[in-house]
This record gives sequence, C-alpha cells and structure tokens, in this order.
Amino acid sequence: MLQQKTLQRLGVGINYHWDFHDLIRNNIDSIDYIEVSPDILCEEKICTDADGTKRYFSMDERKLQDALAFGKLCPVIVHGLGLSIGSASGWNNDYLTMLDQYAAQQQFLWHSEHLGFTLIKNQDGSEDHAGLLLPLPFTTEALALLCPRIQHLCNRYSVPFLIENTTYYLSEFSTTGADGRRWDEVEFLNQILTHTECGLLLDLYNFYCNAINFGFDPYAALVRLQLDRVIEIHVAGGVTHEGFLLDVHSSEVPEAVWELLEWILPHCPNLCAITYEVLEQALQLMGEAQIVAQLKRCKSLWNYYLHCTCTYHLPCTGPEAEEMSDARLPSQDYRETNHVAA
Repeated sequence: MLQQKTLQRLGVGINYHWDFHDLIRNNIDSIDYIEVSPDILCEEKICTDADGTKRYFSMDERKLQDALAFGKLCPVIVHGLGLSIGSASGWNNDYLTMLDQYAAQQQFLWHSEHLGFTLIKNQDGSEDHAGLLLPLPFTTEALALLCPRIQHLCNRYSVPFLIENTTYYLSEFSTTGADGRRWDEVEFLNQILTHTECGLLLDLYNFYCNAINFGFDPYAALVRLQLDRVIEIHVAGGVTHEGFLLDVHSSEVPEAVWELLEWILPHCPNLCAITYEVLEQALQLMGEAQIVAQLKRCKSLWNYYLHCTCTYHLPCTGPEAEEMSDARLPSQDYRETNHVAA
C-alpha cells in the first residue's frame, strides 16, 4: 500500500527549466509548485578505459544553485529522466548518485520516473544510449524485473515514489495472464501497483496518444485502472508525424485530453497535483501568454476537483468495472468521434 502520510495536495505546477525563469517568476501566484528533473542540472560525460565505455553525471553547480533558488519560492517534486529503470542489464546507478546529491540540498515531496529504458549493454560491456525512451513489453518477465527496483525506490528516500506510464509502439508485445487474457497497458500498470508500494503518475497525454495510435477507447481503459493510486497527473500537447501521434510536449493540450482530465478528476481520490509539461522550445512556439493560459485552465479544473463530489465509486479492476453502465462513460461519443470500434 502506498504510504501517503507525507503527501499534501499541491495544485497546479509546471516543469522547471532555466528558460522558464521569467515565466515562473511572473506567474508565481498561479504556479503552486515546480517539477524538477535533476538530470537537466547535470552534464552527462563519457569516459573510455580498459573496462569499456562508461557514462556518468556531473552536476553543474550554476544550474543547481539556480534551481535551488526557485525551490525557495515554491514546493518541489522530482521527475527523473535518466534512471533507465527497465534496462535488462541494470539501471543507471549514476542517476541515483546524482539524485542523492540533489536530495541532500533540496527537499522534495515525492519523486517519479518513466516506465521504460534508455541504456543497452553490449556484449563487450559497453553501453549504448537509445536516444529516446523505449517502452517495456507488458510481460511477466518485465514485471519481475521492475518490481524489486520500484520497491527499492519506494524505500530509498523518505518520500513516495511514482511510476509514469509512457507511450509505446508495439500493440502485441504482451503476455497472457493467469486468467487467460493478454495483458494490456492498464493490466500491466495494475500488476505493478499491486506488487509494489509505488504511486502512479498518470500521463493523460501519453495515454491518449496510445489510444489514438492503437485505436482503443481511453475511457473504457481508464475505468479499469487503479485510480486510487494516482498521485499526480501530467497533461501536455504534441504533434502528429506520418499519422502517428507523438508526445513531444511542444504545444497546447488537445481538447480531447482536457475532456479526459475533467472526466477522471472526481475518480482520483488521492490526487495531489496536475503538471503541465512543456519543452523549453515551446516558449518560442507558443509564447508565454499561451503557456500561462494552459496553466490557468489546469487551475480551473483543479478547483473543480477540490469542490466536486463523486456520485459513485469506480471499482479498481475486474468484472464490476467492465459492467459499469454506458451512462457513466462518455465512451459512445468518443468512439463515434474517433472511429474506434466498440
């Protein structure tokens, strides 16, 4: 069971980047917290010796002090990029060393990491970086690899650990469970949540990308997820490339994702934060005013979440979830709009 004694409801925040200095300072009354990825405060260096090629992080003191200064203005949560929690040969220990250094200087309320991997070990012992986050298959083998690592992260620091769902690219890369059904993304996430004490960082845009790319109904899928374990939600916008929706965090949140967010909020009883994720390049593409408008829309929905009352309780998983009436789900309209098969 997730330990929630240290958690507090934060509200709405944005990912930290030094290019957002003025944006954050000018709108500090609208930004309840910042989400810091300590990786961006470092330089990743590569050295080669008799034992092969190795990567390590070196903290940039100027960038660190700048982030620490913002940490005095508002609460901080951590979102990791470089742990590579799903690498078969082992995760990136240098990331944890770097996070230890950051934790010694900055208090954060929880930390999170992507459900995927970036590092691949070669036969000669050297490592290659994939260049982007790669997804894990929804298999018992991946579950067995992940759960001890996730549990270690739950215990390593004095704050909760959250795992984040990601986009994936292969629809049939999964296993058959004890009930004879093939695991999908939701079942895989539920298995992780059942076998560890972590919370869930639900990235609604990533989930929406998967729904569009693979033609399933996100509402019908989300109703099967253990929503009581959702601590943080990410929203973002991206682009379509050759018919494939990508999570590049470079634009406004799509209207369909806003609708998902409004629908799901009353059913996440332990939600503490909504983060609008945006790359620093988007500051030039969108402009500060449009980014602030996205934050204000998040805040409006957050206030709705604080004051709304749920008229029914969603079951976490199982037959009861599947038997919920269509009146409780906007699935019919979604399927008609997005041409998804029932």
